[in-house]
Amino acid sequence: MSDVVRMATREDADEIIRLLNLMHSENAMMPLSEECAHEFFERAFEKRGGIIGVIGEKGDIRAMIMLLITHFWYTKDFHLEEVFNFVRPDHRKSNYARDLIAFARECSDKTKLPLMIGVLTNNRMEGKVRLYRRALGYPAGAFFVYGANWTEAEPSNEDFWKTPFPNRPKRRAIGR
Repeated sequence: MSDVVRMATREDADEIIRLLNLMHSENAMMPLSEECAHEFFERAFEKRGGIIGVIGEKGDIRAMIMLLITHFWYTKDFHLEEVFNFVRPDHRKSNYARDLIAFARECSDKTKLPLMIGVLTNNRMEGKVRLYRRALGYPAGAFFVYGANWTEAEPSNEDFWKTPFPNRPKRRAIGR
C-alpha cells in the first residue's frame, strides 16, 4: 500500500470527525449527524466493508478518504465506492488529494474490485474534475442534485467538460 496513506484506526475517530466537520462546512447539502457518521465509520474500524485511509499522524490528520465495499442494487458483484476524499484547507497545495486517489486505486487493484470514485460538489469543481481525469481517465456519467440546500449558496459556473484531456487518445470515426 501507499507510503503516504495509512489505514485509520478507531484511535483516529475524533480527528476524523473534526475533519468531517470542516468538510461539511465547505460542501454539504444536508445537516450533519456525528452519531450517524460514527456508526458509518465503524464499518472501517471493524473491517466490515469500509476502508478509511488517512495522511498524517494520530491527532494531526491532514487528509482522508473513505471507500465502501458495496454493490449495485441489481447485482451481487461488489465494487469499491468512494464516500469522500478530503484534504484539510491548510494542506491543499500538497499532493495529498493525488495520494488519496492513488491509495483508492491501490485498494481496487489489491481487492480486484472496480473503483467508483468522483466529484459531487457545487464549488471549485473544475480543478477537482481535472485531477480525477488525470488520475483515472474519462468520467462515466454525471450527477445532478435537485432541491438540495448546499452549504455554498452559489454553484460553480465552470465548463470543465470542454477542457482538453491530457494525452487524449485519438478517436476513430464510427464505421471506419
